[in-house]
Amino acid sequence: MKDVEEWSIQKKWNPFNSYKMLAQVYRWRLIKRGQDIPQPALVTIDPTNKCNFNCIWCNSDYILSKRNQQLSKKALLSIADFLAQWQGSPTWEPGVEGVCIAGGGESLLHPNTPDLINRLRDNGIEVGVVTNGTNLSKYKKTLSRCTWVGVSVDAGTPESFQRIKGIDYFDTVIEGMKDLIQYSKEHDTQLGKDKPGYGVTYKYLLHPYNAGEIEKGVKIAHDIGCKNFHLRPMGIPWDKLNSRNDVFDMDSINAFKNQMESSRKYETKEFGVYGVTHKFDSKLNVSNQFSQCYAIFMTCAFMPATDGNEDHITVGVCCDRRGDERLELGQNLERVGELKKLWGSMKHWKIFDEINLRDCPRCTYQPHNQIYEHVIQKDSMTYKFI
Repeated sequence: MKDVEEWSIQKKWNPFNSYKMLAQVYRWRLIKRGQDIPQPALVTIDPTNKCNFNCIWCNSDYILSKRNQQLSKKALLSIADFLAQWQGSPTWEPGVEGVCIAGGGESLLHPNTPDLINRLRDNGIEVGVVTNGTNLSKYKKTLSRCTWVGVSVDAGTPESFQRIKGIDYFDTVIEGMKDLIQYSKEHDTQLGKDKPGYGVTYKYLLHPYNAGEIEKGVKIAHDIGCKNFHLRPMGIPWDKLNSRNDVFDMDSINAFKNQMESSRKYETKEFGVYGVTHKFDSKLNVSNQFSQCYAIFMTCAFMPATDGNEDHITVGVCCDRRGDERLELGQNLERVGELKKLWGSMKHWKIFDEINLRDCPRCTYQPHNQIYEHVIQKDSMTYKFI
């Protein structure tokens, strides 16, 4: 059969289309060695490195086993306030515009994650949350202030959910999603706005175990009122890379293609089905087609410290290599404001110079790096000519 399209032509302008990075061209073209560079448009905050699931593919196993700790409420709120006033360049506005709350663990296990969301929103910063769905109903009022909430369901049946995640929680997660969706619509919240990238997304990390039940997951997502169904292939974590990193055989790849094609019938004006594969090769393996990683100047991740002090903050420059000390710009910062001096510093550029792409897993920001190289550096698209 022919390759399945990532999205239908009617859904081209969607939140998973990496070409949205082109909207940042005037920000990122200021990234030059030896001068002030803009602060990132998006940052990630990991409130905790603790998790109540045991997923077979865990890409945060390194963090969970070596840094099983969290940030204090004081640290979380200080980050939220810092981001609201951070000026990376003397003349650049508007600064940090979005925050993804995720984690080396489960973001909603931290009791102060709702306080973080509220402070960010009160400071005018948009928020997205990635969660395993444990506490959706408990925090639905606060979560409804987010732009999007991505729930990592990763299965279409209770049986595969338990096989993959090591816990019988499928029905509870689905009910929590329904509750959050209903609340956000009834109360006319940010999460309930009628825009393609807003709302609750049913996230589906593709694995050979769940490749044959994608359509079941799509149907559930459609029926409970999700805005999007978002699938991407799983990858090998940075600390487990080796010479052979094939995850999918041809049977599971063909099952994925067939399932995605049959799932299109559930797509509506209000509901999108996305199988994001443009960051992988034809066999769904790593395909980091760029020369250098400029993405480390585009985003960063605030994480629990390495010294066990919950008031201290560690800042990494790559969400795909959490825990890799080679990519940590600031360790155990006593004040988050110290990041201003580190951002764009010689240390920052030294990290850039020393990154070996062979040490990288599937890169979240691969298209961003490609756009930077080809559009900004080489001007291959003559972007000034619309």
